[in-house]
Amino acid sequence: MEKSASIKSIAYTYGLALAIYSILVLVVIYVLNIDQESSINYIFTALNIVVTIIIYSIALKTYKKENSGFISLSQALKTGMAVAVIAGLISAVYAFIHYSYIYPEFLDMISEQQRAAMIENGQMSDEQIEQSLEMMSFTRSPFFMSTATLIMNVFFGFIISLIIGLIIKKKDPSLVS
Repeated sequence: MEKSASIKSIAYTYGLALAIYSILVLVVIYVLNIDQESSINYIFTALNIVVTIIIYSIALKTYKKENSGFISLSQALKTGMAVAVIAGLISAVYAFIHYSYIYPEFLDMISEQQRAAMIENGQMSDEQIEQSLEMMSFTRSPFFMSTATLIMNVFFGFIISLIIGLIIKKKDPSLVS
């Protein structure tokens, strides 16, 4: 029986690639001062989705190639989740550094946008707005942003790996069902 491909080497390689790409995007958005509501931001988001899918596709196809052309759905999910965890952990560490030291004013901007939206809505008193902002303050911390980065990486990594795994799966006929 042949030895199956190493998930670990694929996860490190493509997880690192995805993390570096994610960090570069965050840096470019910061350096170019791209507004969250701008059309360029939407273009970046679409590009990120495409690049992320491509990286997962390459990772899973690499596993399949190294596994004699076979990959089960569970192998695809394991490989994809390993890539997601590696990318998520590295990206989360960078996000913490980014929002703590490089761009901490971003979190203040988010708070002001939330305040403006509540005022514009006109449904709340000043006291209620302040209470709401205080209750939501934990969402505007570097720790929360980095944790959200990790969770989003793992969640979307699962979804993307599931879809790609369903498309490229090929059962090894030598394995007994």
